[in-house]
Amino acid sequence: MGILLAFVGAVCLAIGTEVQNRGVHATSSDRTDSLSGRNFGRLLFNPVWLGGAALIGISIVMQLTSLLLANLVVVQPIGVIGLIVTAFLGARRTHTGLSRRRLLGIVLCIVGIASFVITAGFVGRTPTVTTGELIVVLGILVIVAALGLLLHRVNRSALAYSLAGAVMFGFVATLAQQLLHDLVSLNFSVLFVVALLFVGAAGLLGSSWVQNAQAKGTSTLVLAGLTVVDPLTGVLLTGLVFGELTAAPAGAVAWMLVSGAIAVVGVLFVSQD
Repeated sequence: MGILLAFVGAVCLAIGTEVQNRGVHATSSDRTDSLSGRNFGRLLFNPVWLGGAALIGISIVMQLTSLLLANLVVVQPIGVIGLIVTAFLGARRTHTGLSRRRLLGIVLCIVGIASFVITAGFVGRTPTVTTGELIVVLGILVIVAALGLLLHRVNRSALAYSLAGAVMFGFVATLAQQLLHDLVSLNFSVLFVVALLFVGAAGLLGSSWVQNAQAKGTSTLVLAGLTVVDPLTGVLLTGLVFGELTAAPAGAVAWMLVSGAIAVVGVLFVSQD
């Protein structure tokens, strides 16, 4: 059931991302500048953008529910299926075929992330997250968010915004899974509230970066980041910090690194098309 929910959520995410891309471009036709506060305000009154946001909201609910039923390393990367949907929707909207470079990029994304996830599923174990480990993840989140803000002072490309937003959502998914388990077990604490606030802040920051990526690039690039970099971030956090991959053989870890690199190269191919 968890995998089925993740699959339906991936399709909703793909369609929602494509619809939002139309809404963003209808609000801001200039792809050279980042979205201004005024443009963000206009998006809230754009019915097309709101329709895409609703579909993405449904996708988030399905993904969070699926995280209660299956492990993060299995559920989250299923979203790469949406990359295929978005690519064909975008090609249909623009009345252009998929170029060889974009097709190759999509194939590399799918093959790389599939190989990464299958390997992680075999060698990973269900971790018991400690308070110290959760604090470490929150600390890393603050550092990464600060680096992202500094990066965008010098690089405001669609690729930079897409990757940064995807990393933020990788943190959101990782922390959300832990918070959901705490919520179900009624395990509330001050750290629970703090982590919840961090998730909200990371979600808002990631959303703003993704919308800027929408304004500057294609929906395929945005979804490539969300379906490749997002799960890679989540698996790295759960594997290295939470200890999900501590017992994994060195060969398996090396293969996962190669698979992840292949997927990232796919994102670069999509961004350059």
